[in-house]
Amino acid sequence: MNSAIQKLSRKNLETLIQAFEYISSPLEPEKILELVLEQISQLLNAEAGSIFLLNEKTKELELKVATNLSEEEIGKIKVPLGKGLAGFVAEKNQSVNIKDVSQDDRFYSNIDHITGFKTKNILTVPLKTSNKIVGVLQALNKKDGNFFSEEDEILLTEFARLVGLTLEKVWFLSQLIEKQTIETDLKIASQIQESLLPKDELIHNDVLIKGFYKPARYISGDYFDFFVLNKNEILIVLGDVAGKGAQASLIMASVKAYLSAAIESNLDFVTIANNLNKFLASNTPLDKFITIFLGLINLQENKITYINSGHEPGLIISYDGKISHLPSNNIMMGVLENFEYIPTELTFPDNSFLFIYTDGVTEANNKNNDRFGTERLLDILLKNSKTPQKIFDILPESIEAFSGEMVQFDDITFLIVIRGKVFFKD
Repeated sequence: MNSAIQKLSRKNLETLIQAFEYISSPLEPEKILELVLEQISQLLNAEAGSIFLLNEKTKELELKVATNLSEEEIGKIKVPLGKGLAGFVAEKNQSVNIKDVSQDDRFYSNIDHITGFKTKNILTVPLKTSNKIVGVLQALNKKDGNFFSEEDEILLTEFARLVGLTLEKVWFLSQLIEKQTIETDLKIASQIQESLLPKDELIHNDVLIKGFYKPARYISGDYFDFFVLNKNEILIVLGDVAGKGAQASLIMASVKAYLSAAIESNLDFVTIANNLNKFLASNTPLDKFITIFLGLINLQENKITYINSGHEPGLIISYDGKISHLPSNNIMMGVLENFEYIPTELTFPDNSFLFIYTDGVTEANNKNNDRFGTERLLDILLKNSKTPQKIFDILPESIEAFSGEMVQFDDITFLIVIRGKVFFKD
């Protein structure tokens, strides 16, 4: 027991313990402050009490609860740090016991003018958590006509210490609950976003299409999809919105909605691209441009018509390890509203696979700030040119092993289109 508490009478010590038990049960800070105000008057036989909390942004003490004041009146009272008794006590971290406020220049008489209350004597003590000042407690006007004693000062100081510990606990729990609520909301948002992506692989006429998606956060700006247009044509898409988080995720959701509507309307490939760009340029911020790979695969003609809008190069790997590149051939979408996109046509033969990806694959870092890079990616693709299905396991594992303990900074997404019976003979 500290020396200050030892100076308290047994009666006051018991009263202090009872008061602490009384204020410790609620979990709402506002309710605790109301109970504390009630206890100040009872503990010290005071006419009134008040509690100020420090606003760290404005450096002002804001009145939170006070005896016989309405919420409107309370909301008007703010004291700059260092001004008045409350400001002095908070700034200096020391109690002040004034027997006659008319004789002390530190008394902030404006509050009496606002409230109509006549302050005669006042005891003000700092309110602290374990590591900082968070406000002050005040007891005003001893009811017996005297002034507050040294024991009153000790009693209120110790009570303030217990109040600070109680508030710290409650604020911590509130922050924890808020964090859990936010995390729950983000998890739900993540689940919704993942529901926008294809749930299963597509198998169609000796073609297998499957994607991999691992967001850096709960929600991301990466998106992939595929649409069977008819027996011979499949539309594929993989995009990456600049930035991350909720806004990027919402933009990608709108891309999916647009593509679905465009396909239902039987628009041709180039019109789909041009209209998507116009939609994005008109409806998204300038800093939320999109790199996107759109591909129209024609199985009968063994070709792919593609528009690569500032995206990573696509790669076609043959069964025997030959590589064809599908580099960027147009500007990013959402930048110039009236830009006319021009497609490129390339052979996509049987017994080969197409690999498209976002930059999170090659830009994954390790502790030495080295990047995973295109060379490592190509090495994995070529080593698995005869077994591309294994890439879905090998590539993510390789990126994770390379990065080690480094936090994933960017979303990792890729899509593979595998063509030919040679890959499915087992």
